[in-house]
Amino acid sequence: MMPIADVQNYQRHRAFRNPENSSISHELLLPILLFGSMGAITWAIRGTSGWGGVDGTVVPGLMWGLLWFYLCHRKGIEARGLVLWLGLGLALGGELGYGQYTGWILGKFYAGDQILPISPWIGYLWFMICGIGWAAPGGIMLGWALGGRRSKSVWISRTLLVLVLLVFIFGWSIVEWLGAQFVQIWPGMLFPHADSGLYAGVLGNHLERTVYTNTQNFAVLIWWLASLLIAFFQRDRTTLFTGLFLGLGFGIGFMQSAIWCLGYGGNAAYIDWWKMWELNAGFNLGLLYAVAYYWAVRQVDRQHSPQGVRLETTEKQAPESISDLRLEIFFLALSGSVLIYFMGFEYFFWAGIFLSTLYFVAMNLTVTGVAKISDLKIIIERRKNMLLTYSAFLLLFLMFHGGTSRAGIVFGLYTADAVEQYAWPAARIVMFLPVALILVALTVVKMWRIIRWDNASPMPDRFIKYLPERMVDLMTAIGFIGALSIWPAKIGVFYALFIFLALFAFTRINRRLNSID
Repeated sequence: MMPIADVQNYQRHRAFRNPENSSISHELLLPILLFGSMGAITWAIRGTSGWGGVDGTVVPGLMWGLLWFYLCHRKGIEARGLVLWLGLGLALGGELGYGQYTGWILGKFYAGDQILPISPWIGYLWFMICGIGWAAPGGIMLGWALGGRRSKSVWISRTLLVLVLLVFIFGWSIVEWLGAQFVQIWPGMLFPHADSGLYAGVLGNHLERTVYTNTQNFAVLIWWLASLLIAFFQRDRTTLFTGLFLGLGFGIGFMQSAIWCLGYGGNAAYIDWWKMWELNAGFNLGLLYAVAYYWAVRQVDRQHSPQGVRLETTEKQAPESISDLRLEIFFLALSGSVLIYFMGFEYFFWAGIFLSTLYFVAMNLTVTGVAKISDLKIIIERRKNMLLTYSAFLLLFLMFHGGTSRAGIVFGLYTADAVEQYAWPAARIVMFLPVALILVALTVVKMWRIIRWDNASPMPDRFIKYLPERMVDLMTAIGFIGALSIWPAKIGVFYALFIFLALFAFTRINRRLNSID
């Protein structure tokens, strides 16, 4: 579980979590409003032209991770290391499809030129399975990040789990082969109207999509159950909770938000039913992450005395040698760079290669720095600061990278047809390049300062001083890009509503934290 970063700060804030001083509104309800509102905006951004499935889903994941880090930091709890893993873990679900289920809950099953009746509950069931697949990897990886250091055998099993998940998500030919096996052996288990012989012979586009999507969603569902089972045998209670709570919770939340699809056929000039669904789904998952944050803070309290002293535990808190730490950082660098590569190889291959390489090199430089050192505490602090810096950079890079797609249309630089399928006309490149260069330059300077850092204190004072203002800047920038991404749609008024609610919750939480400090 998360360690203590500032003992005195932790002591002060823990005293206000006692039953006689605790405020459920500030500890849980306002974080739910904050996480949910920012989740609504960023999840809707994820579903907008300019962002793909996986890279778009990184956006809400990293935003929730940064909010989690900020609230923990203000309470003296360490959470810098989990931001990136929360974002990347959640992002993998972004490759899962669900489009045909919208027709199923309306009682329509499309099969070539004909529309067959289907019970709506089948559509809702598959929405739930898909929702589990979207959130389960993020929940499992969040549990791994929270759970502390484990033995090498545990990390080997986790590595194998991630490789299997990547096969299910990005191994398109393998998923197609699995689907063909289900069609031949037991089609009725996964595919509607299997008893009518629809799936015999050459399949049309709709049926091909049904076979592929249902097979992939089912495979990730099995992966989720297997991950929970392994966590059970490894006595990993943290991963059991986060994996089960976020996976099952968003399965229900995804199914609930899909009810907006029933509005199809209404007046789309006034209500974008699909975007209402995305806003609702993002709020639902943000709510779940807020509850998970609340639970995690309570687990920190269970593992520490009121004075911030860690109680007896079997978890390892620090590597025992420089070689162990070097191996650990190399594993984090390699696994993270692989996930980042898969995030972008479909839509922006060379930019994805750059982002992946930057992360891999930066993480490994935390071990050597400018001058090779052997102080484990300094290297650990460098690693945590590097993870946080890269997470913030990646979020901003992806926001502006995708945002230029619509921005050029709004400002009349090119038409919507010019940027279909994530194309990059010259005007879009010219618009994005200065922003990208500034972001990269500022990040490289920050990374250089980190690898030169020879102090074991958590973060520089100048960073801590302006952290609340920077969080407000980030939230308002995301709100602006979100509204820009759908301009001039009337649904943009909901983006304004949610950014207002997020800032309302953030300022109230901050006022409470300031009063305790």
